[in-house]
Amino acid sequence: MQHFVITIGCEYGAKGNAIGKKIAEDLGIPVYNRETVDAIIDEVGIPQDIMDKVESGLTIAGKGVEGQERGSFSKLSDLTDRAIHVQKQIIRKLAAKESCVFIGRSADYILKGQENLLCVFIYAPDEVRIRHIMESHNLTEKDAKLLISEKDKRYHIRHLAFTGSNRGDRHNRNLLIDSSMLGIDGTAEYIEILAKKLFDI
Repeated sequence: MQHFVITIGCEYGAKGNAIGKKIAEDLGIPVYNRETVDAIIDEVGIPQDIMDKVESGLTIAGKGVEGQERGSFSKLSDLTDRAIHVQKQIIRKLAAKESCVFIGRSADYILKGQENLLCVFIYAPDEVRIRHIMESHNLTEKDAKLLISEKDKRYHIRHLAFTGSNRGDRHNRNLLIDSSMLGIDGTAEYIEILAKKLFDI
């Protein structure tokens, strides 16, 4: 079996996380999402609060390095750039190690140009996303709409910080699919069929 990577970008509430996990389970390969990547970043020594600020699009100024000992992450002059660099390096190393699925983390952009790469973006109509969030978070329609709006803004800011491009840019994606058409299992199966054809799995 060829070494390959599938990246799953998704709109909040479009079930991309569940679809990505289903694909990884069916193909018998690891899956990396925000939780697993952030856990590795934490082991490297970057505090979670730093990554949370980067996720929110904040620029974090360090204490400066002039006349100070290097080595401590908090002493670097530009923590934002350092945090972004570390996450990119971790994703590239994981992708080089073994076949896997990445969910989010701007992996499609970070791994751009790599061989045997399938980049998918999963979306759904707003009314479907709202219904999913109402069910999963036990929210009213109004609160679900507000949460989706906040998440969309945050993800756009993060993607812009990591890639310098708009989150909706289709040029880094091979496939865009509406998950409401086939559901979690059907969408996962569709992507798996394509991956098997492309990578001779």
